[in-house]
Amino acid sequence: MTGAPTGGGPMPALLVDYGEVISRPQPPEAIAAMASLVGLDVPEFRERYWGHRLPYDLGGEARAFWSAVIREPVDEQTLKELMRLDIDSWCHLNDETLALLKEVRDQGCSLSVLSNAPHELAVAVSDLPEFADFDHLIFSARIGAVKPDAAAFDAAVRTLAHPREEILFIDDRPANVQGAIDAGLRALQFTSATSLGTELGL
Repeated sequence: MTGAPTGGGPMPALLVDYGEVISRPQPPEAIAAMASLVGLDVPEFRERYWGHRLPYDLGGEARAFWSAVIREPVDEQTLKELMRLDIDSWCHLNDETLALLKEVRDQGCSLSVLSNAPHELAVAVSDLPEFADFDHLIFSARIGAVKPDAAAFDAAVRTLAHPREEILFIDDRPANVQGAIDAGLRALQFTSATSLGTELGL
């Protein structure tokens, strides 16, 4: 795990990425199912999926995203199935991370999410009972900004209403960690719940 040290314990406000930190990575079988549905091999599907993801994460329409991925208009039935598979692929939670975050919150730390996610995934995650006790769930589609852009962290700071230096941001992607540091937050790169617990002194 790399990034700024915590300074002796949990910060007053913890801001945590969702994908591949609180959630587990997309299951290979889910990616294969989406690729098969649109007649692509997995490597090409992955390239198109991530290549067109930014406008979707910024709040774009699902139909426009999936039409760009398959390079032709998507019919209603296929669209619904792609959305279902995609959302489900991101809803496999990391129980170890959640247990650690609960421990941090029980110690009095504010706990919030900052994630790049389209509207459909934001709704699905917000409805999960595991997030009922989180203070804020901040998604790129709702704020019109994505990590690692400074605007995403500025929006989070306004929402949390804590000084930047009191917010510790956790993310698995180095670019997002650096973006948070550049925006004046403290930050750590997530590699595992065990390593995070050690960094937080738990």
